[in-house]
Amino acid sequence: MGPGAVARALIRAAYRLVRFPFHLVDEVVLPVIFDEHSPVRRAYGKFLLDCDGAVAYLLADDTATVRATFLRGRSAAFHDAIARHPSSIHTESDVVMVHHRARFRERRRATCPPGNSTTLPPR
Repeated sequence: MGPGAVARALIRAAYRLVRFPFHLVDEVVLPVIFDEHSPVRRAYGKFLLDCDGAVAYLLADDTATVRATFLRGRSAAFHDAIARHPSSIHTESDVVMVHHRARFRERRRATCPPGNSTTLPPR
């Protein structure tokens, strides 16, 4: 085992010690405070995913690779759920747009009677 391999093994061990509190926050603390769809939880999950991905690549850590794959799958499932089920915000904005379009059409009918072309300049 060369000096590079020893250094990587020590850094891997240090990362596992440092990551343990982050894992506890992700699994125990954040679910109590925030719901699953909270931007804070998504950002924290992205942070952990980036950290695990970097360690897996730089230190050739198999454990970090597994954790990154798990977090990537959890993130993909969440984004898939968002894509399949539009939120109430999008539904409300659609209702508002329908209302605005109806008001526009009413005003247009009131100011431009049928038979008059609005594309030609007035004579």
